[in-house]
Amino acid sequence: MNDENESAQVIEADAAHWLARQNGERWHPGLQRQLDAWIEADLRHRLAYLRLRAAWERADGLAGQPVARPARLFSLQRFSTWRLAAGVLLTCALGATLSSQLDWRQGERYATLTGENRTIALADGSRLTLNTATRLRAAPGGERKVWLDRGEAYFDIVHDPSHPFVVEAGASRVTVLGTRFTVRRDGERTQVLVEQGRVKLTEREASVLIDRNQEATATAGEINRTEVEPARTAQRLAWREGRIVFDHTTLAMAAEEFNRYNERKLIIADAEAASLLIGGSFAPSNIDGFVRLLEQGFGLRAKRGSDKIVVTY
Repeated sequence: MNDENESAQVIEADAAHWLARQNGERWHPGLQRQLDAWIEADLRHRLAYLRLRAAWERADGLAGQPVARPARLFSLQRFSTWRLAAGVLLTCALGATLSSQLDWRQGERYATLTGENRTIALADGSRLTLNTATRLRAAPGGERKVWLDRGEAYFDIVHDPSHPFVVEAGASRVTVLGTRFTVRRDGERTQVLVEQGRVKLTEREASVLIDRNQEATATAGEINRTEVEPARTAQRLAWREGRIVFDHTTLAMAAEEFNRYNERKLIIADAEAASLLIGGSFAPSNIDGFVRLLEQGFGLRAKRGSDKIVVTY
């Protein structure tokens, strides 16, 4: 698969995911703002979204039901599950999507929105947990291989010496027999943290083995490996339980972590505040509670807006 087709597949899957979310019970104005931002970010997003919407509306028409016209450009009536399926089939039949150009046999695609996490089971019995804003593809036919397009995932891999499990993350490749570890991909930077067992990380010509409580970062053809205290490993994996944990963490780094889970961003506006060391366990979505603690415990000031909170001394 070339990069252009891969990008098109991800966009098409994202558009379908957004429309499916609108059909759910938990749709709210905050998600609508996220959708609007996603559509405005790239013309290809807009086109993919409108193609799928048109196909699903046509599915309504084929069923003899009136098609609701949205009051806003990107606000849909919520479609039933059968309409969702009919729309996808109709889209493929009419060639309204890129499916005629793509090989959909590449396997299942999974995604989470900002602030979400999701656990999936693969055909071989392995289990994957996707962290916030993650995109991942799994190979078809039970093949032990996935592609991490972006974000972070925790892997609990079934042991099978004759069939190693492979994670592709850009230029990096992680190969395992059976173990538990996380892979985080930020652009061309890949981080691997091993909770149990051993994995092999390859980045172009470089290659290292990573044991339990070790972490390696791969970028630009180089790999750096470090030891991690067991307690620190547990803290780094706390997101699976809906927490983020800080221990002598600078406020600047804590803000970056909160921003991974929230559309409303935390901005630390001066260097003195950014260098403060903090600790504690927090719910990733409770950014307002965290800011109140900064105000009460450190005497910081916060200016709250709809899309950001700016913190200063």
